[in-house]
Amino acid sequence: MKKKYIMFFLIIIFLIICILFKLITNKTFFKTKYIGVDSQEIFIPKYSYFKEECCMTAAIFYSLKSENELKQEIYKYMKDFEYFEDETTYGYKKGNLFIQKYDVEDKWFFRKIIITY
Repeated sequence: MKKKYIMFFLIIIFLIICILFKLITNKTFFKTKYIGVDSQEIFIPKYSYFKEECCMTAAIFYSLKSENELKQEIYKYMKDFEYFEDETTYGYKKGNLFIQKYDVEDKWFFRKIIITY
């Protein structure tokens, strides 16, 4: 009986170590910025897990934070940006950084953040 508890405890410890390793080696989980393809520094809410980059102009992250909390953090960051629009595109600009949009989608247990830049 004692061996079962020890084995169970070791398995739990191993799983925790695997999860921590995955989070530590993730590109953005403990950071608040994402480096885009042209070396742009783009804000992301802390503890956002980098999933993938699409088409060299979009990045996808996952977060356990509430949708409202994520939107508030993004709003605070974007308030210094100015809206830009011409015949072919629209978005928000600050210095040499252009962000077309931040999307936050509720996916049951987590939120999906899509940044188009």
